[in-house]
Amino acid sequence: MNRGQRSIQGEREARIRRMVEPDYEKDGFFCGPPGKSYSQLVFMSTTAGSLWNLKAIQSMCQMEQDKIRSHAEFGNLCQRTEANECCPSWSLGNFIAALYNRSSCLEVTEADVSHTLVLLRSCAPDYHKGVLVPPCIGPKTERDKHTQCSKIPEKCTRFRAVYQLLHFLVDRDFLSPQTVGYQVPTLKYSLLFLPMMKGASMMGIYLNNLESWDLFDNYTSITGMDLGLKQTLFQHYLLLDTMYAVLAILAIFLSIFFYLRSVFITFITLIIVFGTLMISYFLYKVAFRFSYFPFVNLTAVVILSSLCANHTFVFFDLWNLSKSQNPSAGLLQWVRLTMHHFGYLMLASCLTTGAAFYASYMSYITAIRCFAIYMGTSVLVNLVFMLTWLPSTVVLYERYLARSCVYKPEGYWNNSGHKSVILSLHHILRRIQKTWHETAKLLFEKVLPCGVIKFRYIWICWFTTLAIGGAYISCLNPRLKLPSLEMSSVQVFRLSHPFERYDAEYCNEFMFERLERGEDLHMPVTIIWGVLPVDNGDHFNPKSNGTLVMDPAFTIENSEAQLWLLDFCQKVKNQTFYYSELEQKPTVCFMEEFHRWMDSRQCSKRDHSFNLCCNHFSFPYSREVFLHCIKMMIMEQNRDEAETRDLGLRFDERGNLVALVLQFQTIYHYSFNYSKAKHFYDEIGLWIREEMKAAPMGLQNGWFTSKLELYNLQHSVDTESMVVLGLSIAISFVVLLLTTWNVLLSLFSAAAITGTVLVTVGLLVLLEWQLNAVESLFISAAVGLSVDFTVNYCISYHLCPHPDRLSRVAFSLKQMSCATVMGTSALFSAGVIMLPATVLAYRKLGIFVMMIKCVSCGFASFFFQSLCCFFGPEKNCGQIIWPCTRALKNYSDDPSSSNRTFTCGGNEKQSRLQKDQESNSANEQYELQPLARKLSDSFDNSTSTSKLSNRPSVLSEDIQLQDSKCSGMEVHPSSEKDRQKLEQSAGRHVALCQCPALQTSSPYKPGSSSGNEAESHRDRPRRDCRCKKYGHKAWDHLQSASTVDDKLLNKSHSSSNTDQQKSDYTSENSNVPETEMYELHRCLYSTGSSFSAQNVSSETSLSDFEPSVKLMESASYCPGHLDVAGSCCPTQRGHLNGKRDTLRLDLRETVFDTSASASQQNSGLRKTQRLGVGGEDPVVLPNSKPDMPDVWIKRSGAQNSGY
Repeated sequence: MNRGQRSIQGEREARIRRMVEPDYEKDGFFCGPPGKSYSQLVFMSTTAGSLWNLKAIQSMCQMEQDKIRSHAEFGNLCQRTEANECCPSWSLGNFIAALYNRSSCLEVTEADVSHTLVLLRSCAPDYHKGVLVPPCIGPKTERDKHTQCSKIPEKCTRFRAVYQLLHFLVDRDFLSPQTVGYQVPTLKYSLLFLPMMKGASMMGIYLNNLESWDLFDNYTSITGMDLGLKQTLFQHYLLLDTMYAVLAILAIFLSIFFYLRSVFITFITLIIVFGTLMISYFLYKVAFRFSYFPFVNLTAVVILSSLCANHTFVFFDLWNLSKSQNPSAGLLQWVRLTMHHFGYLMLASCLTTGAAFYASYMSYITAIRCFAIYMGTSVLVNLVFMLTWLPSTVVLYERYLARSCVYKPEGYWNNSGHKSVILSLHHILRRIQKTWHETAKLLFEKVLPCGVIKFRYIWICWFTTLAIGGAYISCLNPRLKLPSLEMSSVQVFRLSHPFERYDAEYCNEFMFERLERGEDLHMPVTIIWGVLPVDNGDHFNPKSNGTLVMDPAFTIENSEAQLWLLDFCQKVKNQTFYYSELEQKPTVCFMEEFHRWMDSRQCSKRDHSFNLCCNHFSFPYSREVFLHCIKMMIMEQNRDEAETRDLGLRFDERGNLVALVLQFQTIYHYSFNYSKAKHFYDEIGLWIREEMKAAPMGLQNGWFTSKLELYNLQHSVDTESMVVLGLSIAISFVVLLLTTWNVLLSLFSAAAITGTVLVTVGLLVLLEWQLNAVESLFISAAVGLSVDFTVNYCISYHLCPHPDRLSRVAFSLKQMSCATVMGTSALFSAGVIMLPATVLAYRKLGIFVMMIKCVSCGFASFFFQSLCCFFGPEKNCGQIIWPCTRALKNYSDDPSSSNRTFTCGGNEKQSRLQKDQESNSANEQYELQPLARKLSDSFDNSTSTSKLSNRPSVLSEDIQLQDSKCSGMEVHPSSEKDRQKLEQSAGRHVALCQCPALQTSSPYKPGSSSGNEAESHRDRPRRDCRCKKYGHKAWDHLQSASTVDDKLLNKSHSSSNTDQQKSDYTSENSNVPETEMYELHRCLYSTGSSFSAQNVSSETSLSDFEPSVKLMESASYCPGHLDVAGSCCPTQRGHLNGKRDTLRLDLRETVFDTSASASQQNSGLRKTQRLGVGGEDPVVLPNSKPDMPDVWIKRSGAQNSGY
């Protein structure tokens, strides 16, 4: 035999010896047994079949070679043999190769796979019975030391591969007692242990080869892994996915920019958000002294941005309303009018939202408590910023930026090609903007109010059903899923991620995991004496564990304690929940063992050490004997046994016995089910408490613990979530009641918020969310995110000047719906952007924000408003009055209404009749609304009188209007005839200038007496609109006099003040004839309206109106003798958009203010008679809209006979 043959034969004999008596720790095929410290990969069949076949086994080996061993860092990270080679992986193929002497797993044959299956099938019953354990594996001399190992077949104990295959590499259902008889058992999952330790060192291999989604071939795929990288990878993705959060915030501020069309205001809003966060962080760290800042606090950036966006939209809607209805008031007046509403709304909204966030402080989860403090503080700080910075920003913008635009003539843009392109693009954008503006106006001012009011029955039934369904799903069945993982392995990625799949699914599929933390593990009970269950650490820092608080009353040296502990052992063994463990003796009977040890020692005259601790002493022992002998027993047992056995006694550094820890096993198994864990905790806890009551004085402070980490989390989120939600809703109701002092509005708002929260939580249940810490945080914040939209409508309804509920609903919808929908759209887009994130917190934040805002918008716009349509307070209904506060808002003249704490009107029909009667006797007078542009839906049920003529409105004849954009117009023949009659009656030319009338007041409320001037960009065409009859000197003189008259009109609403102003006006302009001056005065402005804090447009009341009335665009008259130089091209009178149309005014009632004094009536009558307006002459009613005409109403003699 040559040298080569001898070498081959020696290697073969060595392999045979290794197979018979393998030594895995030294010269074996593997580098020791597999363990949890090694990286793990989970394989699954691609075809959903069994992995126990040759193709699948070789596929796993090949995939390991391609993905792991081919990486450049593998050689530096792998565990090495004594020959300095990388150890093989613990896989199915390598174990089969080791059993049948194959050089690698790729050389395994079909026969090897079949023989291994037969071997495992014969050994599996002993393994599942718990007989095949590691002590039974090894040489025969070692196996004979354990009696239970004699019943196991030798082929099962000769090779460690059998036990390790069943314990580590195959799933629990493979060859289980239920499937061991199957001819072809199914192997669903197989685990592969890499010869590399878990930890951050695996990051390079994961990012390069395992992060991709191509972890599969034709037979197998890698579906789960545990590389010890979960927290490290979470930090890595947390930085990468910040991009999605930034894009979401950017989407919110882009929405603000497109809504406001101002970079400056958007930038200031961004500064407000981040300034609020910085100040809140300072208060959080310095003022409140919180050292722990959880990651979830960063979600405050998105939440606060959404709140700021909503408040900004509302502010600028109110600001634009103030400017449009009072264009000549100036910045001071605009700010005052806007802040009257916005300040009230911000106070109610931010206080309610902040209180709802602070209510989450009641949770026991540290992250939720920290978030509650930080988010609530941020909302209150933001309140200060929005009330100070936002108005100041608008003032700066209006004063320095809004008027800085330079007008360029059209020829400037036609000089070059790029300028023409810019001009064309500008025109396109302007058309898009105009279309969007008209569409939004139609939707939010017409369709939405009419839809809510007309279908209010449907909305209440529909949203009530949704709320009830959400409550059933959230609270009864199926409810939110409680967490199934402990906090150490809490979900941070989406469930499809391999790391999450291992923790959530696969860790319970393999026996070595189940026996350690799975449902096959018996629940231990640990009873502790000597240490009090007190947590003196920082409750707001989970890393602070505090210090042990010792029990000064603890003692077991006395006779009573020794007897009680000996009897306690027997009581535990007699309980039905006690489980006797063969492998490990319980420490609960240490006193019985100590007594047996003392009796076994015979006293000796030669060895004096036996004389103190021997059977000469009777039980119970004295204090000195007990302490000395118990220490001697512990040292003797530790010296004799290879492994140190814990008897439960705890000594301090001076050798004093300070604590006792006793443990025993129960028949209950570890369970992820909350009900089972709760049953175990309640039963054991009740029995322990009863036994402690009967214990001697030094042992009465005992308490127990077990593997209750998951149960503690489940119990906290299950009981606290709904409690925190209910408390938040109750606090929101109280805060709203304190800000509005209206019980009904506060109740309706709380109902809308409750419905929003229930429906949102119900949707999360349908999405199969588990109620972990992050999900609990979002749910606790649901009330705070549901408040703002509802409060917007609530405050707008509360401040509405109309007494009836339908008008108030229409008013609040038209005023707040656009801002509400824009805020919802901004948050929805932000949520969509965050959906692709890998970090679960970002993704779930996006889902939650989308849901809560959409549902909140629906409940606020439809459910809350529909409730107000039915039961909303009319006038001062439900308003709480305190003796020290001012009187209620004066909706009626009923003196008894202010003497009651709660004042409610009658039914809707009686209220409408009463309102009609009150309108006839009211002291205030109203002007006619702009008829051609914005006719109120309930105008035909209201009354209107002109302050100038002091005469009632009557049924009109055909009123022909023209659509005029400019001042240069032809005079219609019908109007020319009327104009000549007026000129002849006055004895001189009276100029009815084309200048648009500058004001009217609403028919629903008294108009304050401030005239409206044109805005700055309309000054030029109005300056050109002067009467030729007067020179520039007289015109300027009249303009200065009109300013004086405007100031006087701002101080008075009565007819007597109007007469006084008229007198002052004529006295200061004596050089102008009275009749001409009066007509010119009417050409400049009207004398009866202004915009008050509680503004009312002409469309804020809904009532019955004639379907035949057509709302047309405005028209205006301009007599031919006006100076129309520079005006636009003329159009025909009576034509609107190229079509002729007629507006008919049909007033059902002729009302005259009978309460006015006779002098006021006569004064108005004389004034109109001097102008020749009498008999059948037309009455000219001035129009307040800048681009609207005066309205000529033709009167009949019969109608005038009453005057």
